Amino acid sequence: MSLKIAEFLVGLVLVCCGSSLVFRTKSCERLLRKFLRSEIASTITFSLGGIWFLGHILTLGESDFGEYKYLFFVFFLTIILVALVKIRDFLSVRGAAILALLTANELLKAAYMEPYVSRLILVTFVYVMIVAAMIFGGWPYKGRDFVDFLFTHPTRPSLLGLLTTSYGILTLTTLFW
Repeated sequence: MSLKIAEFLVGLVLVCCGSSLVFRTKSCERLLRKFLRSEIASTITFSLGGIWFLGHILTLGESDFGEYKYLFFVFFLTIILVALVKIRDFLSVRGAAILALLTANELLKAAYMEPYVSRLILVTFVYVMIVAAMIFGGWPYKGRDFVDFLFTHPTRPSLLGLLTTSYGILTLTTLFW
């Protein structure tokens, strides 16, 4: 993926998510609260993250323990399947964190060795996304706490939505730099 495609996609996602927080606060609140403990969302996000991760394992080279890649594949496949069956609480948050980290990897690859000015906006967002994914992946109940914090005051979702939309527009403007 090129840097311009990555910037366009990230900017579009940020504008869509931010504007939905600004204009559809109640529906976003219901969606986020359902997402946290949804079995369907858990199955989808954790399965997609697991499949994507297993794909990375299959492409390991010799310098990355490639001679053990099939052993790693079976080991992590077992962990993924056991987690899908036994650990259902906040699994959707963990799955979303896995997807965020794998997406961050692809976005950072797109920005690698590009001119400093054009990649700065994208990479800043990606590092914030990595930190958030590590926090929510390690302590998924923090996702519930964040949603509770966000929607306890009526202006917080709109403010976050405006910030997200503004950053998305800023990311989209980098397409022309």
